[in-house]
Parts: sequence; C-alpha cells; structure tokens
Amino acid sequence: MGLSALLVLSAPALLIGTGGVFSITKHGDPTTGVQRDPNLPRGECGQCHVSHAGTSPQPFALFSANTNALCYTSGCHSTSGAQNIYQGPLPYDASAHGTNSNMMWPGFDASVDASAPRARPSGDWGKCVNCHDPHGYNRDGSGLIPSLVVSREDKICIVCHDGSPSTKNIKNEINKTYRHPIATSGKHSVAENGTSSAFGISATNNRHAECVDCHNAHIAKPNTFPPSPPDASDRIRGVSRVSVTNGAAGSTPIFTYRGPSDTTPPIAEYQVCFKCHSAWTTQPGGQTDLSVRFNNNNPSYHPVEAQGRNININANAFINNWDGTKLMYCTDCHTSDDSNIRGPHGSQYQYILKKAFTASSGQRTMFSTELCFECHRYDTYANKDAGNTIKGYSRFNPPTFEKGHAFHVGDRRYPCYACHDSHGSTTRPHLIITGRNPGINSYTETSTGGTCSPTCHSSQTYNINYSR
Repeated sequence: MGLSALLVLSAPALLIGTGGVFSITKHGDPTTGVQRDPNLPRGECGQCHVSHAGTSPQPFALFSANTNALCYTSGCHSTSGAQNIYQGPLPYDASAHGTNSNMMWPGFDASVDASAPRARPSGDWGKCVNCHDPHGYNRDGSGLIPSLVVSREDKICIVCHDGSPSTKNIKNEINKTYRHPIATSGKHSVAENGTSSAFGISATNNRHAECVDCHNAHIAKPNTFPPSPPDASDRIRGVSRVSVTNGAAGSTPIFTYRGPSDTTPPIAEYQVCFKCHSAWTTQPGGQTDLSVRFNNNNPSYHPVEAQGRNININANAFINNWDGTKLMYCTDCHTSDDSNIRGPHGSQYQYILKKAFTASSGQRTMFSTELCFECHRYDTYANKDAGNTIKGYSRFNPPTFEKGHAFHVGDRRYPCYACHDSHGSTTRPHLIITGRNPGINSYTETSTGGTCSPTCHSSQTYNINYSR
C-alpha cells in the first residue's frame, strides 16, 4: 500500500476519533487555534504532536510528558481563560479535582450518558483529560460539546458525583422531588457572564441552574476550617455572583455583577443565590425577591446579609449553638434533608429545605422536628406544658404575659407562619407580617410590650418578660 493510500485512510480515522469536530474547537480552529510553534499553522496537529513518533519518547508522540504540565507550559493554559472560569494552574492544582486521588474519570454510566468515554487508566487522577478531550467530543451526535468536555452540562459532573468515585451522592439529590433544575438543556453558556436575562424567565426564558452556576470545577475544594457567614464556602468560590448596595427599608437594592475572578469583599454565599433569587433577573411569578427581604435596613430580617436586629434575645431561646448575634447562610435552611450532604441540590421537602415546613397559616399541630425548631427552642415557643422558666426565654410568653407564643402555637395551634415571614419583614420588627388569615391585621410595639390585632380575636396589649 502506497503512502498516498495511507494518508487517505488516516483522515477518516482522525475524524472518527474526534467526532469530526477538531477543526471547530479552540485547539484546532485554523484561525484562532493553538500555536505553540510559530513555524506551524494554527490548529495544526504538530502543535502538540511530534510529526514522527520516533523523535518523541512520549505516548501519542506528544512534545512533552502527558501530564497537566503539558497544558500549562504550552503557552495556552498558563494563565486565566477568557471567561476567568479557569484561573490558571495554581488554583486548579490546589482544588479538590487537582488534589484528590478519587478524581479520575470512571467511564460512562449508561443511566447518565452512554456516549461518554471509557475509564481513564490508573494514575490519571487529577489530570485535565479526565474531563476534557483536547480534540473535542461529539459522540452523542449533537455537535461539539462546549469547553472540550466529554459529556454535556450536568452529565459530566453526575458520572462521578453519584457516590463513586465521589463519596457524596449528588445524583440522588437532584432526583428528589424538590431540586434545583439542572436538567435544563442548552440554556447555560460559559459566556453568559453579567447578562441578567440569562438567569431569568423573560424575554429569553433562559432560567436555569446548572452545576457550574454554583461550582467552579477548577477551583472548588473543601474548607480547611469551616467558614463563617456570610463568607462563601470554598466549594462555591470562583463563580459569578451579584452583590447589593441596600437602600431604604423595602426597596430594591443596587445590584453589581461580580465575575468569577472578582474578589471584591464580601464574597458571600447569598450573592450566588441572588443571581436567580432577586430582581437582578426576571423571576417567575409569585417568587420572592430575597434581596428586598434580607435588606439590613428593614425593621427585621433573618441575619443573612448582616447581624439581626433582635440581638438581645435570651440565648436559651435557641438551640444548636445559635443565638441572636450570629449570622446565617441560606443553606442553613435550604439544603439536603440528608444530614451527610450540604447544599441546596435537592430535598424531599418543598423549597429544598432540610426539614418540613408548611407555608400555610391554617391551624395545625406543630412538631419539634419542623424546620423552625432547628434553631428556635420548641419548648419555649410551642410547648404549652413547658415550665414558665423555659417559656420565659421568649419575651412574648409567661410569666409576664400568659397567652404568648407557647399558648398560640401549642394550645390554639396557630403555626409560626401565621404571624411571621421566614425571610424578613419590610415594615415590622420580629419578622411580623400582616395580611394572612388566620394572622395579624395590625401590630404596634412599645419599649415594654405592644398591641396586636389578629384575625382570630379582639385587639390585645401585652408586656414583655425582659427588655429588647
């Protein structure tokens, strides 16, 4: 067989091996592709492979050893990428993917992506090629997969994050009844950056929440020491976020988009949430703008952005090491119902909550296993048979006022939701909200107590157990 015949045969083989997409990848594009060697055309195979195998001792006739250093030192990946998602060798080498020996592509999972490649050989842990094919990948028949990865969107994450090799089973979480909608397809773009409509329902109806909207696979890692609110966990650093400058109570803040490499403090967990759960984008009808509810100029709010306004509440009114001075994360409430997994991937409970919560003010019996009592002492707020000492940890309770929290919740069976908003109140202290039925019509407060006009009885004035 002549040389010309060999060349003819080699071209189809190359197309099959790469899915026929190499020339449209960032590596192979003849106009903008790789040019390690200025004497060769851009995108030429010889930019990475020595033309004659006999002149290279490396597998695949590579110009250098087949390690991450080949990518770093080629002049291509020694600095941040165009979108600052990949931020250079040092952050990646310190990341969980760069340091954990479990980080090795396990091979395709037919239940996730049957077209994904086979397992990487032993010793390849931490290598870029676990997730990226330098020639591009198109074996699912739908065209080049963006970013040279070997499986589309969330699939590339779920192949590993299903309990093996990753020890946490996130695949199980995103299959629960209530979950972030990572199954959306074709909505996320690496170049969406500060385009707020990319996260909204209109005008593009592009609302989505892919793994990479909250996690940067090139940076994410466990924290050496647990972070303190509002500081973001290292697991979600290196992604875009939205910071706020608050105005008057109840007002929409000024939003500032922060790109993946923006380290302007604070780097806060709630800022990642605000990409979807604030008026920075177009939210679905009926969804709360949480940037308004958490505004620290409001009369009251759960302390997500800043310390709360009720800091002198008796510490015994709390459990699990909470008190009135501490800040909290969104994920203290919105997280898995599995205590072994952190983060709002999925839950058996509505709103992706760690415990049961009923968004209704209708009369019912509340139980100590419900969400509110993860932080607030059940016996203080809901147990009508508790002693006055325990009830007295709340200002609105015996011994000073007989018909306070424990009476309303434990005896009359009105849930916390009837009188309180779980995120914040733009008009009243203590997360008090009006307009629910059963609920409160009006509320005024004094230094020694207050007056409440509910839907269920006439106006009542009360005194408090201790100063505010």
